[in-house]
Amino acid sequence: MPAHNSEFPWLSYYKNYNFFQQRMREHSKVSGLKLINTGFYEITLTSSIVLKVFICECYAFDDAAYYELIANYGKVDAVVISSNWCGYNFETKLERMREKVGIFDIRGFMAAINKPNYWEYMTEYERDKINHTQ
Repeated sequence: MPAHNSEFPWLSYYKNYNFFQQRMREHSKVSGLKLINTGFYEITLTSSIVLKVFICECYAFDDAAYYELIANYGKVDAVVISSNWCGYNFETKLERMREKVGIFDIRGFMAAINKPNYWEYMTEYERDKINHTQ
């Protein structure tokens, strides 16, 4: 569900992604950042891996939002929820992990790109959630 804008690509309230761009430019594992489309970036890691990353400001990113995203932009490698007031459906995250697509908040994404299998990164809270349901 979009936050500020009901039309794809669900622009941020301020209609910019300056905070995300700044964090990526400062990250030690990022060697390049290129805007492809509104809220859609190519991020080149120092390992030469190129990730297609969508920045989303949705109240609750879920399967429907994911399918709308790929219908509009094609394959993505990661979705980053850019607002502290927004989040993602945990089951959607788990399902996308099987497809090697990561879903994160910005802090999680910054940690994930330090790992070779970035899409598998989970917060401690998420790991605990899985451990308590098994």
